[in-house]
Amino acid sequence: MTMTNVVPRGDTVLRSVLHLADLAPHAGGYQWRLSDGAAHLHVDTPDSPAHVLRGVGAVLHHLRIALAAAGWGALIGRGTVPSDQTHIASVRAVRQQPTTEQVAMAAAISVRSSEDADYSEAAVPWTVLNRLAAQARAEGAQLDVVLDHGTRLRMLRRSRSLQNAGVVVVIGVREGEEIAAGAALSAVLLMGTVWGLLGCQLPVRPVVARQVVGPDLVPQVVLRLGYPRT
Repeated sequence: MTMTNVVPRGDTVLRSVLHLADLAPHAGGYQWRLSDGAAHLHVDTPDSPAHVLRGVGAVLHHLRIALAAAGWGALIGRGTVPSDQTHIASVRAVRQQPTTEQVAMAAAISVRSSEDADYSEAAVPWTVLNRLAAQARAEGAQLDVVLDHGTRLRMLRRSRSLQNAGVVVVIGVREGEEIAAGAALSAVLLMGTVWGLLGCQLPVRPVVARQVVGPDLVPQVVLRLGYPRT
């Protein structure tokens, strides 16, 4: 008897990693449907609010990373279809060799913490922050570090441990690019976890956050990043 390598079908692989995609930061308002060898992402209503679309972007990015670690790439088609205005994306799996970075980020999916923890006094190096900014740019977004102390404190209002606040960053995108902001959020959180960082979302205070990203972008996400206290 001879042994043969059995290559799983793309839809089988998709089904096996959807639970990892759903670990992305999101506020619900979407659902998956598997048909025609693809995973179809639907929103609950055609006019979904910005926070739902950001979640969709994060979920799609988590799915891409999970597929990559399993040895598959993702062909993503964005947009609605004439027969269903709630259809927002379709994903098909294609064979593709993962990068070392993708494998590391996939491992971070299951261990990432969003807890507003007590951060240590250790500074986050600019080399790490630049890597995170590059992740955001790759998804069509911009990551800015909040350098002004007063602005940082205003953004940290009602969060824990103001004195040991770590770094505060803002993710901005052009108008109407909420899905890109969500993908950038996912990428930054996963890569941050790879580098040993905690990351939690803070409320977006538009007036303050626009001072950070500038007049051409819309601030979509404010993150607090830092090392855990040991």
